[in-house]
Formats: sequence, structure tokens, C-alpha cells
Amino acid sequence: MRLLALALALVPAALAVDIPVSVGAENSFAFSPTSITAQVGDTVTFTFISRNHSATTTTFETPCPPPDGGLPGQFDTGFLSAIGGETPSVTIPITTTEPQFVACAQAAGGHCRIGMVMVINPTTEQTFDAFLANALAS
Repeated sequence: MRLLALALALVPAALAVDIPVSVGAENSFAFSPTSITAQVGDTVTFTFISRNHSATTTTFETPCPPPDGGLPGQFDTGFLSAIGGETPSVTIPITTTEPQFVACAQAAGGHCRIGMVMVINPTTEQTFDAFLANALAS
């Protein structure tokens, strides 16, 4: 009976996936992909390809600039530079299936204002396109 309970406890960890996200690929001001769906237990690995960027949680309504340190209980990778051929990465554990809105905080939110945003677990009301429109208008 204990062995069965232990095996069942390990099932979610075995099903968890890591979702790769490129930050600034091809010298762009973009996350790729811009929208992902993740389950509790999954991870998201942000790999910084160019320039100096962050992946910082923010709000749907007023994304730019993202708050210092990200939203409480969520995440902020801090600024990571991919200048000089390095490609630093940060892996974030997913602890909720609620939507999380992510933006680059560089240039006092300037990267966010030109559309450097992404959504984890969008909804039919809070889509990537709607979030992007909020960022561009902020």
C-alpha cells in the first residue's frame, strides 16, 4: 500500500514539462513564444539570447513598467545580459494555472511599451493580443 501511495505521489513530477522561452532572439525585443499554457509542476526556462532583458511579472491592465521585483508571489529574473556570446537562463516553477503576465522591465519599461511581453496561461478574456494592446498603449 505504501509503495502504491509513493508511486502515485511521483506521477505529477513525471508528467511535468519544461517549456523553453527565448528572450531577445535574433536581436529582437520579443519573447518567443509569446503565449504558453503550463500546468502546476511545469517549469518555464527563459533563455536570454541578446541584449540585456528581464522576464518580470506585471498586471494585465497596466503592464508597463513592470513593478520592481515583479508581482508578489510571482517572479522577476532580474536583468540578464546576453552580450558577449553568453546565453544565461533562468528556470521558473509554475505554481498556479492562473494567468501570469510577463514583460521586460528594461529601459524603465521601454521594452515593455514596444511590445516585449508574453502571457503564461491566457484566458479567453485575457489573451496575448489584449495584453499586447495594453502594453503598447501604456
